[in-house]
Amino acid sequence: MRREKVTFYADCLGQIRLEGILEMPEGAERPQACILCHPHPIGGGSMYVPLLETMARVLVASGRACLRFNFRGVGMSGGVSSGGLCEVEDVEGAYGFLREREDLAVENLAVAGWSFGSWIGLRWAVQCGLPCRVALVSPPMVGFDFFHFLEAEDAVLPGDTIIVSGSYDQFNDLRKLRDLSSRLEAELRILEGADHFLFGYEQEIAEIIASHWNRNTLR
Repeated sequence: MRREKVTFYADCLGQIRLEGILEMPEGAERPQACILCHPHPIGGGSMYVPLLETMARVLVASGRACLRFNFRGVGMSGGVSSGGLCEVEDVEGAYGFLREREDLAVENLAVAGWSFGSWIGLRWAVQCGLPCRVALVSPPMVGFDFFHFLEAEDAVLPGDTIIVSGSYDQFNDLRKLRDLSSRLEAELRILEGADHFLFGYEQEIAEIIASHWNRNTLR
């Protein structure tokens, strides 16, 4: 696996410089790309959380290039956290960075987010209009609205979605989660015994997502 520290700018007028890590499989010619979005910074979320590090390692081993990065106001990234209001611009900046790389393929781009990152990643995917693969890990159905932006006239649903959540997730509402899965025509995987923070389940989650993406074609 090749690892490269990178910087790019959020897609906004403020010139917000973001830091990231791009990891690529050895010897692969123009691998498909994936963007990883971290949990809420108010709870210590960053691109260095163990789950994202494990997801990057497993997805790279499966043949994908992974870009994980710090949202605005986190780590060495510039700007100030907006609590989700503007972080979609950060994901768009990440996509713009990947699109400029001649050694990567952004066709059938994949986006995966954990908790707060799943809310940001899905909003970006719905707004961007690209045929994306999306993985939502522990989407916080309590406190975040995952439905209103799906109803926009210009909303484009992802071509392939998988949702992974724990059976004891403190921020979950199973009815809402099933409604979201139905709305997105997503595969829903419930991990028995896991809570929102998924400690000890990192490898299993990463393998579930990699396997799903590798066997499914986009609609």
